[in-house]
Amino acid sequence: MDSDRQSIDVTRHERVTVVSFRNELDLEDTAEATLALSRALTDPETVGTLLDLAGLTFADSTLLNVILRAQAEHQEASRPYVLAGPYQSGIARLLEVTGVTSVLEMTDSLDEGVRRVHARRKSDRTAASE
Repeated sequence: MDSDRQSIDVTRHERVTVVSFRNELDLEDTAEATLALSRALTDPETVGTLLDLAGLTFADSTLLNVILRAQAEHQEASRPYVLAGPYQSGIARLLEVTGVTSVLEMTDSLDEGVRRVHARRKSDRTAASE
């Protein structure tokens, strides 16, 4: 992979940590992707994590494992974790063929993903108080 190309970005949008994966990510990027998602999980300034995959053109099974592990860690921490597209055809196919679309919360846009994180946060807090 071309190291001059920034492929993982972390920003904040409406109190949501947005981790963006772009271009091609594979085994070489596993540690950086894991670190970005771990930091998002523990960011005290935000209420949840949005994984933006709109700019991701290639991912292999190691990155898929990172995404699934982050989902489990967020679930364990009762912290919303949502994926956002639109998804490139190769990424959509990877997610569909592996069957993970049934376990990951997915949206078609960044704005919809941010709304879903906030809605999940609100419903999790309501359920916890009952």
